[in-house]
Amino acid sequence: MNKLLALAFIFSFAFGSAQVSGFEKADSKYERKKKALYNKYPKPNDLRTKLEWLLTEDKITSYKNALEKISEDEKKALANDPPIKTKVSKEAEYEGGKAAFQKSLYEAVDLTFLNYTSDSYKATLSFVVDSKGNALNAQVKGNNDDVNAFIEAAFYRIRENGKWKPAESNGKPVSSMISIPLVLTFKK
Repeated sequence: MNKLLALAFIFSFAFGSAQVSGFEKADSKYERKKKALYNKYPKPNDLRTKLEWLLTEDKITSYKNALEKISEDEKKALANDPPIKTKVSKEAEYEGGKAAFQKSLYEAVDLTFLNYTSDSYKATLSFVVDSKGNALNAQVKGNNDDVNAFIEAAFYRIRENGKWKPAESNGKPVSSMISIPLVLTFKK
């Protein structure tokens, strides 16, 4: 039994690391190609701007592909432990509270390369906290799909940084939906 639990832990750790590595690979590829582009075209010009935008689009596509893979895998996990549809007697809780989770998420969201034109961005992050306290199935609703993808990626980067205590129904842990409003401010 202990060997089985240890194997399950190793698998879940490797699976979680593989998910985040998709984002890290995209970041590394983007930075490497951007550096080469800046070496080739040290002064800003129209061609460099166009090529840089193509690199940005490639990074966005890589993030979206990684998120799609994560979503497919997590839907399988949620099939065995779906969120409860009825009202829970005790909401899921993040250690340190939702404000601590939001702060950690805000710090993980990096959109500087997007040159987003607004000073702030409003969205809603929804996800499931399963009956074991795992945070899964992040979905961001906002008015820009690219920004939403990077917020979802930030969720997956930080989800192992803190623990969630699952919701309860009649004293038993259950899966539940969490919804958190977000307002991101951009530095110009």
